[in-house]
Amino acid sequence: MKKFKRIITAVTATVLSAVGMVGMNVCADDTDNIIMGDVNSDGKFTVADVTLFQSRIMGKDVTLNSYQAVDFCEDGVLDSFDLCMMKSELLAYNSSEEYSVKNPVVIDEFTPCTDTVEDAFFSEFFTVTIKHQYSDPERVWTVDDFEGVENIKAVEQYDLRSPHRHVLWVYLYNPSHESVLKAIHDIEALNIKEIKEIQTYKVFGVPEPDTAK
Repeated sequence: MKKFKRIITAVTATVLSAVGMVGMNVCADDTDNIIMGDVNSDGKFTVADVTLFQSRIMGKDVTLNSYQAVDFCEDGVLDSFDLCMMKSELLAYNSSEEYSVKNPVVIDEFTPCTDTVEDAFFSEFFTVTIKHQYSDPERVWTVDDFEGVENIKAVEQYDLRSPHRHVLWVYLYNPSHESVLKAIHDIEALNIKEIKEIQTYKVFGVPEPDTAK
């Protein structure tokens, strides 16, 4: 298991290297019906669960409804190893279903970002949602797709269901509220036809940004 943990960590080092990870002991949950990955206890394993767990690992003040659901290493401690395995499991979970984007029922239109620096959101990353009609299951988005936009460190791709859409998590080298909004507006200026919307990520419990800094 230790060797496997090292392998998983190396694969995702580009995203997690700049973040300090602190382990947390797992407490027993009240229910026996646990869906692995379903940390918010809504009955589904989705990107929202990964984001919630990642925010907790990064030290954000958020509540995990089910600790056992994210103990993927089964060692009684929640840490970056569990987060790495959780992301890998989500990718495998989503790729197990096939989606058709031919003649889509839903035709998405572009929606610009209206967030300001005074809003409460994570400064480490933001999300880019690809239009339903362009979310080809074979398409893989990378940093190179945003050529000319500075400060982009890494891009992770996930899938939404009903209807199927790609969602990209875009991480920054130098995170701040100002740099997040600058990167968002720089990407919007590229006028990439496949993009539906670019959003900051807000989770309940995130403190308001310190605008005095």
